Amino acid sequence: MRTLTSRVRAGVLLIGLGTTLAACRGGLPVLSADPPPTTSTSYSAPPVQTHTLTVTPPAPPSTSARGLEPAAIDRVFQVYMNGLANHDMTALRSGTCPRLRETLLGFELHGHYVERWQMLPYSVPPGYEFVTVQATVTQRNARTGKLAGDVVYSWYVERNEDTNYYVCGWLDYK
Repeated sequence: MRTLTSRVRAGVLLIGLGTTLAACRGGLPVLSADPPPTTSTSYSAPPVQTHTLTVTPPAPPSTSARGLEPAAIDRVFQVYMNGLANHDMTALRSGTCPRLRETLLGFELHGHYVERWQMLPYSVPPGYEFVTVQATVTQRNARTGKLAGDVVYSWYVERNEDTNYYVCGWLDYK
C-alpha cells in the first residue's frame, strides 16, 4: 500500500471538514467524537451520540416594504454636499452614515475642495435600500486655491433599519 502524500492528506482533511460544515448548515446529524470505553478487552464500536443542528434561514424581505423616498435622498445629499462645500464637519457627519463617520478626515476630494455642486437626475429602483446618485462638482485646488474644473462624482445614499437616510460611500469620479 502506498503512503499518502501531504497534499493527499490535506485534501482528505478538507473534504472531511467540508462535509462536517455542510452537515452543520443543512441540519444533518453530526457524530460525536467521544473516546471508546476501555473496560472491554475486545473491540466494540463506541456508542454514537448524535446532535442535530438546525439553522433557521433568514426571513425573506418584506414585499410590503416601502421604496426609497426621493425627497429624503435629496435632503440628506444636500446636507452632505453642503457640508463639503462649506467646510462644515457637523453637517458632513450628520449626512454620513454612522459606520463611516470616523473615517472623515477633511473636506478634500482628490486634493480639491467642492466649490459648487449640482445633483444629477437619478432613478430609485424598487426593492432597494440604497441608490447611486451623481453630482457635477466644480472643484477648487486645495493647495493653490484656483478653480480646477468640473467633474462628476458618484455616491451611495442608503436607508438604514431605522429608516434614516445617509450618504454611505463615495464611489468615483469621471
